[in-house]
Amino acid sequence: MSDTTSEFEELAARYLDGSLTDTDRDRFVEMLEADPARVEELRAQLKVSGALARLRPELSDDTFLNAVLPHLGSLTEEPEDAFAGRVKQRLRIARWRRSGLAIAAAVALGAGLALFLSRDAGGEGEVVAQIFEGGDSRPVRKGEKLALASGVSRMEFTNGAVIAIEAPARLSIRSADEVSLERGRLNAWCPETAHGFRVVTTSATLTDLGTSFGVSAADDGTADFLVLDGKVRVAKDGETQTIEKGSALRTGHGKRLSKVAFEPSPFLRTWSVASGINRTSGEVIPAPPGTPESLAAMEDDDQILVIPERRDLKLSEPLRVDIRKPGTYEAASLLAPEDFLPKEGVKVRSYLLRYNPVGKAKSHTRRFEGSVTFDRPVLAIIVGSGKLNRSDELLSKAPLPKLNSKDSDLRGLERGQLPYLDRVTLSKDRRTIEVTFYAGESIDEIRAITRDR
Repeated sequence: MSDTTSEFEELAARYLDGSLTDTDRDRFVEMLEADPARVEELRAQLKVSGALARLRPELSDDTFLNAVLPHLGSLTEEPEDAFAGRVKQRLRIARWRRSGLAIAAAVALGAGLALFLSRDAGGEGEVVAQIFEGGDSRPVRKGEKLALASGVSRMEFTNGAVIAIEAPARLSIRSADEVSLERGRLNAWCPETAHGFRVVTTSATLTDLGTSFGVSAADDGTADFLVLDGKVRVAKDGETQTIEKGSALRTGHGKRLSKVAFEPSPFLRTWSVASGINRTSGEVIPAPPGTPESLAAMEDDDQILVIPERRDLKLSEPLRVDIRKPGTYEAASLLAPEDFLPKEGVKVRSYLLRYNPVGKAKSHTRRFEGSVTFDRPVLAIIVGSGKLNRSDELLSKAPLPKLNSKDSDLRGLERGQLPYLDRVTLSKDRRTIEVTFYAGESIDEIRAITRDR
């Protein structure tokens, strides 16, 4: 057995039992990309993981192994003392943990490289995009076909377009400017460099005219097209309609394009991923999908909403901010006069983390805690009310609700006194912001500025 074969088997075993380090994962993907036969072997092992997940956890080791071996025989033409024997040996070493959580974790890890395993083995075209799922990413080539089984994946194209696809989904990557969506749901955002981006379904074709839209396609040919910002053109059998933000169309095989109610809620999961929000926790949640105007007016008594604002923005002058480095900020350190201007050529995005109570401000103070993790590093955070007010015109996508003088003065965070200390923490990798808001008297907000391109 060669050293590389032994290394691959060990990495595959660690992958299946959830113990791969970041370095291990990089090496594992490198070995998979170098040898298509190893991709097929990993596919077989993932099928075995599925078989393991269906076994009862109380089985003895011998019964457990005897139940698994028939599955191995059906998944590979190798004799039992080859591939099956190697898996059997690994099972003896690892003593496969019996908890349902551990088995579920193994299967979940199997889905973690689903992006790699779903690629069309014949795809040898130019690289037109990068696809991300969890901590894994890989290049996508022109002509590739993807079959996504679970979760939401993000794809970033070389022309700047970003799409988020919710599984189950089947799609083909025709070029950097066009995808064919056979089944599934996606959100897309297109900067000026990607205007003209097309999503082809079996019943109609959408062409982006700028900048944010959603498409869903069903197996029966029904397709919905929805515009969150900007406008799109939808064409079917010689018929063409252009719709703008807040509008939606539906069609199907043998059916004309017809306007339907604008209902963005089905795109909740893809919207946040396409907007650059990887995950949230606690009382911090992504704002639901909507037009810039609806997001600006949104109210919620119980949550801090993460509202996407401008993106693909190049700052021409320094912006006054409060936080520029990782760390925890509260009391005296919470507010600081800092000038922020990214390096030449760097574009930025903006997000508003807002507690905006329904109707009148509450008379009692409540504590809100949570976090948001972005898909790009945070470059600066604005905390002070005055700085927020001054940055609204530049960074807001739509006019924010008019504030009275009190709200205008108190919308940011305050240095406060014990026990009411507002707090902001920026993680070492600059991707996660943790917040503690003591709110109720007025709106509480901070603004996060991340790198875009």
